[in-house]
Amino acid sequence: MAKKRFYYDGKNRRPEGDAAPQAAPAREAKQGRRRRPAASRAAAAPAPLRYTEEKRALTLAELGVDEALSGLLASKGIATAGDLVSRTERDMFRVQGFNKKMLLRLKKCLNDREMDFLPAAAEGDRPAAQKGEAREQTRRSGEREDSRRGASTDSRRDRAREGRPGDRKKPAPVREERPKKLTEPLPVPEWRKVQKNGKWGFFDGFNTVIPAIYDEVFFFKDGLAAVENEEKCGYIDPTGEVVIPLMYETAMSFSEGLASVVSGGKCGYINKQNEVVIPFVYDAATPFEGGEAKVKKDGRWGTLFPDGTVRWIV
Repeated sequence: MAKKRFYYDGKNRRPEGDAAPQAAPAREAKQGRRRRPAASRAAAAPAPLRYTEEKRALTLAELGVDEALSGLLASKGIATAGDLVSRTERDMFRVQGFNKKMLLRLKKCLNDREMDFLPAAAEGDRPAAQKGEAREQTRRSGEREDSRRGASTDSRRDRAREGRPGDRKKPAPVREERPKKLTEPLPVPEWRKVQKNGKWGFFDGFNTVIPAIYDEVFFFKDGLAAVENEEKCGYIDPTGEVVIPLMYETAMSFSEGLASVVSGGKCGYINKQNEVVIPFVYDAATPFEGGEAKVKKDGRWGTLFPDGTVRWIV
């Protein structure tokens, strides 16, 4: 090996003709990095809003939604067009008392403003950039899995050489969960809605227990179910008997012994004997929950209690 000469201050000074040693050119950092495809970089950018902020800020009243429906939606924090267009049609049915006719009214109000509900996500609708990112992620995961398997194989081989048994337990087989087969009819609150010839009834998992004769039905709550025929609403019991005549314009499910119904364009509350407990004086009303309901009158919202008293929101 050739001897390397070192130069220090005061000793072995470097001759003026000697050239300073050259460092090996470093490989540019960019060459060692894997650049993400342009499509992937584009996919990382936040998706633009579907509608302008001005449209999304429209209140339900400005959209033309009636007060009764506005009150029902407000109880679930839905107050603007932005709250609607950020939900799918299926999401809306999570609101207690919401039905198909209400959905059609909302869609018309949104369509009049050139808006609509959020479409259901589908695999085929994903942007190509997202698909490319997913493929890249899958490839990287495969490389990591191959590396992990190789390391695991080496570890097992080393243990075998040393005469030690492997300490890795064999994973238990994963069993696919299957829906439990019904062995007895469903309880009344879990009866399923069944449709036949455009009409609705109820099914207990084995038989049709309420014939499909209604334009709309709602699930049983507090022992009664709201039904609708020819734009009039009433209530039936689990035997199918009409216990409250179909006489109301709108009827919500019973909760805590009371139900909000609409008569003459105003909301009030009845009990299971069809007695008016809270008069029809409100423009909008929601079901009772935890001993309270929300009501609207003359543009003001308040908290209603079962005894009829209201604490108005200033």
